[in-house]
Amino acid sequence: MDAVFSSLGCRFVSVLDCLDSEGDSTDMLHFRSLMNDYHLRDLSDKIKSVLFSKKASGQYVSAYAPYGYRKSAGDKHKLVVDEYAAGIVRRIYDMRLAGTAYGKIAAALNREGIISPRIYWSQTNGKDSCKASQLWTYATIKVILHNEIYCGTVLMNCTGTRSYKDHRWLSSFPLSSKAL
Repeated sequence: MDAVFSSLGCRFVSVLDCLDSEGDSTDMLHFRSLMNDYHLRDLSDKIKSVLFSKKASGQYVSAYAPYGYRKSAGDKHKLVVDEYAAGIVRRIYDMRLAGTAYGKIAAALNREGIISPRIYWSQTNGKDSCKASQLWTYATIKVILHNEIYCGTVLMNCTGTRSYKDHRWLSSFPLSSKAL
């Protein structure tokens, strides 16, 4: 803080802690900064540990269920099959196995008026103000066909960040579960 704030011609004032970088109490400022940093690192590690243990026990911890599934009404950490959307996913797989290209699958679904996964999610969850694309796209079909959840494998923890300070993406070894 000494280098950055002073080089910018600024001073750091904390009303809550009665600290001022221009005053004589800068030693306490450094100590509090160090303790806050330790607290954040400890909190980050604890949150990661809880999420990892939930994933290891087979609980689904993502915010949204993939298309073809929905979260159980009784347990939000459990996925159940959404029969309407699952039928469309099965149809997409059948069309692809028959040799139909991604774009042609999307065009066929659009021609039949089948709503896209994002719009379907909005309608089933009572969110009417969705501005997402109402059309199926090549990319949507490709994502569905490459998602291992439709084979019964739930992949979680595939990416993350290096630390709570460094937010660059880091690929890691995924935690898979045959819970479905």
